[in-house]
Amino acid sequence: MRPDGSLFFGNVNRVRLAVRDQAERTTPPPRAVVLDLTGSYRLGIPVLDALDEVRDELAVQRIDLHLAHVRARAELELTRHPLAGHLGPHGLHHTVDQAVSAATGRSG
Repeated sequence: MRPDGSLFFGNVNRVRLAVRDQAERTTPPPRAVVLDLTGSYRLGIPVLDALDEVRDELAVQRIDLHLAHVRARAELELTRHPLAGHLGPHGLHHTVDQAVSAATGRSG
């Protein structure tokens, strides 16, 4: 999934709900969700908190969250938030292709 623009405190809850709802509607249920953050140059605390919430919600359903195209500034902000530890080193990717490969267990 890719938000239409930059994530910020005013739209992140809507994106969180959209990710959760899409995962619940998909049949069969996905093993992972890849969130493309191309449009987000910064990730403030409200955004990081909401992404951690969606990660928690997906984890209850045994769905992994992978983030792709995290910009350098946003990645620095992410590393300072608990979400970085929750995602682990295998949850952050430079490209969507890398994220999909990691999510599906393919090398790429």
